[in-house]
Amino acid sequence: MTDQLRFSSKAIPTDLVGSTTDELIGRNIFDGTFLSPLVVLRATAIEHNLATMSDFCLANRVELAPHAKTTMAPSLISRQIAHGAWAISVANAVQARTLFDNGLRRLLIANQLVNEAAIEWAFEAAAQGLELYCFVDSHDGLARLDRDHAGQVSVLVEIGGRGGRSGVRDIELAVSLAQAAAAIETVRFAGVAGYEGVFLSARDHAERRRVREYLRVLGDAFERIASCGLCEPTASPILTAGGSACFDDVADILGPVADAHNAKLVLRSGCYITHDSGFYQEVSPLRDHADFPALRPALEAIAQVISRPEPTLALCDLGKRDVSFDEGPPVPLWRYEQSHRHPAPEAWRVSRLMDQHTFLTVDAADEIAVGDFVSFGISHPCTTFDKWKHISEVDDDGTVVAVVSTEF
Repeated sequence: MTDQLRFSSKAIPTDLVGSTTDELIGRNIFDGTFLSPLVVLRATAIEHNLATMSDFCLANRVELAPHAKTTMAPSLISRQIAHGAWAISVANAVQARTLFDNGLRRLLIANQLVNEAAIEWAFEAAAQGLELYCFVDSHDGLARLDRDHAGQVSVLVEIGGRGGRSGVRDIELAVSLAQAAAAIETVRFAGVAGYEGVFLSARDHAERRRVREYLRVLGDAFERIASCGLCEPTASPILTAGGSACFDDVADILGPVADAHNAKLVLRSGCYITHDSGFYQEVSPLRDHADFPALRPALEAIAQVISRPEPTLALCDLGKRDVSFDEGPPVPLWRYEQSHRHPAPEAWRVSRLMDQHTFLTVDAADEIAVGDFVSFGISHPCTTFDKWKHISEVDDDGTVVAVVSTEF
């Protein structure tokens, strides 16, 4: 699908305003016509990450429902499906509706579905062929799905943990929810869900233990509920967890549980497709894995030096409106001489990020001048994608090979 380029389409060449995104293909980001700053995707890294995650899932006999909130880019999501994704996860009904409109027919809302308009849409979409899953963690929430409709929504009882976010804390409540769901005509009880990433904020062994403890609780809850025989006999029950930071622990701890009950273990990792140069670089399960290569950062922000007001300070035209900053500042990667890139000095650091400025700390002797280009890796891809309507996917020499359009 192509979109029309506008003046508000960030960084695109002025001569292409009014054209479609297809006209960007074949242009080189270093041809002097692209505005700054510019966020790009590295094509080789994306392909590597897609193949690596597919191989991991096959080797561990798990399914993948990647979380689309990372990119909300139909062209990338279709590639995840082509690499074997069983379903696509979303955060809410807005994202589900968007992807349903783009032709997806199996979606997992990794959240509670309580908004009246969202529920009405969900049942209408289900009647039109959407296989839709959502979470429940209360009888009040479940009761909102009991209505007179032709469609049917599949529910997963969500198990939480102390200090976490949503999800039941009591196993008896979880069992009663599963039993109640199985008795509602417009609901299909499908299994159990959880999210371990809320207990992890760093590459810390103590926090990792807490993650694994929570996963054992999740596994115990699933076994207790599965023993009640509430799932349809013709369908495998679903056990789902697994963000982008601990999917190895999920496969290790919950894999045997799923196998024992002929269940489908579904990971919901989303950030793997682009990875990053910060938080996920630190916590990735494949960072030092013996059997799989490390994921590669695919997102790169290229900015221009607009001022060097002090010997150890360079200001670049990149800011909070362009890249994520919630999980750490951008990471200097390269400095450019025309289209040739050289590793940025290790001492370079981003000390501050404002709306449209990056404060780059450099050495007084470094040759970096107004007009030079510097590229940055980002930390946490999810909150970079939503700042860009169109992102050029480029090959190793900077030639645009595709354009990724987002639908936030």
